[in-house]
Amino acid sequence: MKKLLLLICIMGLLGSVVSCSGDDEPKKRGNGVFTVNPLMINHMVNTVTGELIGVSNTHNKLTVDTGKHIATLIVNYNDGTEHTMTFDDLTATPRKMLFYELRSTSDPTFRGYADVNEGSYRFCYNTPNGIRVISTIDKVFYACTQTTIEYSDSTETTKMDNVRYQFEVDPASLTAVVKVMDIQHAKDVKYFEDITAMSVPVKVTNTGYVLSGQNLKTTAHLATTLDSTGYVHPTTTDYPFKIFNATVDLWNDHMDAHFMMGDDATVTATGKTYADF
Repeated sequence: MKKLLLLICIMGLLGSVVSCSGDDEPKKRGNGVFTVNPLMINHMVNTVTGELIGVSNTHNKLTVDTGKHIATLIVNYNDGTEHTMTFDDLTATPRKMLFYELRSTSDPTFRGYADVNEGSYRFCYNTPNGIRVISTIDKVFYACTQTTIEYSDSTETTKMDNVRYQFEVDPASLTAVVKVMDIQHAKDVKYFEDITAMSVPVKVTNTGYVLSGQNLKTTAHLATTLDSTGYVHPTTTDYPFKIFNATVDLWNDHMDAHFMMGDDATVTATGKTYADF
């Protein structure tokens, strides 16, 4: 009986050692390899004429080795026929935590970004059959800008460099949700966490999007000091975009916006479509 119990204990111990070893094995390897397969919007442009061929949705598979700073990307695009290309010589340079700049060692036309924190990806490249592809998710967001706000009265012009812009585009309906974050109205002494406009008209261009509309209703969240322990976040609809115009150039990584926030604040913004590193 003692021998049987001893044998059972030994088998149990061996089983626990094998189990623990299996659980720890990936941690010991520490290779830092991850793969993402996001659904993306592809802008396809004729490289000779510069004309927009069309827009399609496909998945692109990106594998990054964070230890070796290398990556492989399998892209798909559809210009009437399904095509697949593989970039297997990419460098993945970390710019900040889980944010990688991608470049090809053999193809200078390739440019890419992978922001794993936010789930934002963009790949720009030329194909062998003469198509330029801009592949991006539906959100162009956290665009960093320099923003100027001018007022219709004697209120001093406000200049801000931390205003962020997000554009969530639906190419099927040709509309976008536009969100402006961390912007201050000096005349009314209001700080907005965000101002959001729905269904902003969109035109797809050969480099990205142009957004334009008038009298767009918005919902805004204010950051108002409650006391020394926190904030309240009341909602207001009193600041529509009387006019709104923005150009989002994905190929050249540039954004310009000009809009009226309410009746007396005119906003001008310029910056990158990807956050500065």
